[in-house]
Amino acid sequence: STRGQTTTLVKIFAAVGVEFRLLRAERSLIVLIPLVIVLSIFDLAFFRVAPEISYSVTYASGTANALLLFLVGLIIFFTGEAMHRDREVKVQPIVWSTPAPNSVFLLSKCFATALVALSLLAVVCVLAIVIQVLRGHTPVDFTAYVVIYGVVVVPSIVFVTSMVVALNALLRNKYATYVVAVGAAAGLLYLYNIGYNHWSYNPLLYRLWTYADLTSSTMLTRRLYCLGVAAALLAFAHLVFERKR
Repeated sequence: STRGQTTTLVKIFAAVGVEFRLLRAERSLIVLIPLVIVLSIFDLAFFRVAPEISYSVTYASGTANALLLFLVGLIIFFTGEAMHRDREVKVQPIVWSTPAPNSVFLLSKCFATALVALSLLAVVCVLAIVIQVLRGHTPVDFTAYVVIYGVVVVPSIVFVTSMVVALNALLRNKYATYVVAVGAAAGLLYLYNIGYNHWSYNPLLYRLWTYADLTSSTMLTRRLYCLGVAAALLAFAHLVFERKR
């Protein structure tokens, strides 16, 4: 049978594996990943670290804040590559003739891009811990890393990936999506820096959190709001997706 929720889930997992391998084979990763890693940990590795609550909180916060900006750019461009690859290599009619719902095509690209971003986050996390140990800033509080990355970075990755998938589905042009996404990110960053920084239009919580806030009910509400908007964006992407049902 080619129908049913179980069959659809199997197709999504299989498609995620294919999309992830294709993204992993991108030559730009050879340059981007070392660059992002170095820039994310540079300050902590070579300059004096002044702990706020603990060294672990400082290391995790520093890498999270630095990495988020790079992840936004990486997600924008890698999602565009994933969404338009089939058309560019002229296999889209063959792929779209597969007996699978649109969710398989959209969610597989969304999840694969998010998986690349999460893999990079895991690498940066391990390196931050190693640097903390090598610099003698022990003990290592693994809870701080889990809380900061889990509350701040992971929902942000989910939101940005969903937003870029929706933009690609709506605009149907890779370069137009790049312009709109990068322009929107730059515009919001400017607004955040001049004081317009409300959490309702700042889902990445840029300059809007402290470690003490991360376990509060208010923060839980804000992250659920972020994930809810991400789900709504994916639903919108299904509505405007070019492939017919």
